[in-house]
Amino acid sequence: MTSSLGYRQALYRLLGRFGKVMLETRVAGPSGEPDRAIARASRRLSERVRLDQGRWLQIVNIGLMVAGLALGQGVIFAVQTGLLAAGEYALLSSFATHYSFAMLGIILVEAGATITLARAVVHLSPGGLPNPRMWQAFADTSTIRMLMALIVSSAAVLYAAEISDDPLGRWYAFLALPGLLLWSVNGVGLLDGLRLSGISGLTGSIAYVVNALGLLMASHRSLEAAGAIMGAAFSLGYLLTLFAQWAALAWKGWYPRFHRPSRAGLSRAFRDGLTLSFQIVPGQIGMRVQLVLSATWLGAETTAVFVYAKQIVGAATQVLQFVLRVEFPGLVERLACAERQGFVGMMAAQKMTLACALLFSIGTTLLSGLVAAWSDGALHRVAIVMVGFAPTILTLGLLQMSSQGLAALGAYAASAWAMGIGVAVGVVASCALLPLLHVFAFAAAEVILNLVTLGIGYRYLERARPARPQATERA
Repeated sequence: MTSSLGYRQALYRLLGRFGKVMLETRVAGPSGEPDRAIARASRRLSERVRLDQGRWLQIVNIGLMVAGLALGQGVIFAVQTGLLAAGEYALLSSFATHYSFAMLGIILVEAGATITLARAVVHLSPGGLPNPRMWQAFADTSTIRMLMALIVSSAAVLYAAEISDDPLGRWYAFLALPGLLLWSVNGVGLLDGLRLSGISGLTGSIAYVVNALGLLMASHRSLEAAGAIMGAAFSLGYLLTLFAQWAALAWKGWYPRFHRPSRAGLSRAFRDGLTLSFQIVPGQIGMRVQLVLSATWLGAETTAVFVYAKQIVGAATQVLQFVLRVEFPGLVERLACAERQGFVGMMAAQKMTLACALLFSIGTTLLSGLVAAWSDGALHRVAIVMVGFAPTILTLGLLQMSSQGLAALGAYAASAWAMGIGVAVGVVASCALLPLLHVFAFAAAEVILNLVTLGIGYRYLERARPARPQATERA
């Protein structure tokens, strides 16, 4: 495979040189004028070579991120499967709750930097080379992330020391805090902007693997020991992930440089981080509300089945997120052209994501139906729940495409408002439908949430699209 890619890249370079030579060569016709047809053909050839190289890079990045997902979440999924079969419902429910809130902390600390730093690399680093302006943007963003990490850590300490009476949760919170603080200097956004999102996804799998091992080691332990083991695994996993990310950046020549944060940069990073957090966090809070509702009203066993099924469906949506990250730099460039703004232009720039969303939604429905028909026990219950959640893959994919289109345009506030309204509607729907639909109320509420948010985003994108030239002339 490596040699084949090497031959293909060599061929592309050869064709690129050929196209450049043809472009610079002036072939005179009978009138002595240059042959413009040859110049146009050579330009088309060079453009085709560039597009082919970009497509192959996207495919490689997606492949690496899927491999990271299979390695990381695959391991944690395998451990959960073993514990589910062993009847460890209480440990699975506790792990799902605490790990879920720890991941919410990671998202809060990230403060949208995956998007803002990726956009900064595209705009501020021509040729993908580091420069003082880029490191200044990284310093400003990391300062805001560190402040957010300190706020989240303070809230976690207050909860563990004064509010919680759960020894597992207390030990987990204290020992997971270093991971949150370390994450404030991660390089995910830099890697994505350099079109190395595959490396970012592959290194991110390290944290999942370590957390899975921590969950396995916590089985049949006391509550205090289980919480300490899982909390320490969380911090260790993100420490190793950081080392791997910065090793990859150093390989590309991006050695970290310290810059004093600037007032204007901090203001911009805080504003963008706040709006992007409100774009992401409401959905995460909605999921935690569903988790608490399930644990309170449906019991530990149903909650464990619900979390297990969501883990499978979540893997499909995670792949969609990978594809979105790969397409993001190109989307920023395409939507920078005024005539390509709007919902249709945004969809056209993310065809791969749309195709994957359709494929995963239909495939999950069919596969889950077959498993439900030929199995019994816990596996049968999981398959039935998965059938109910399969349509959410498609609706969430459309929502993510709309949100990424708004992010590429820099319309962070519009996306945040849309998500906030959608989550509020989804939470109300979860509470209202729970007595009627049981666990499937959460699937119905998620579809409602996604469609409401998508509709609001669609209206904004259509309003933001400039008028057609003919309409402008008539006006």
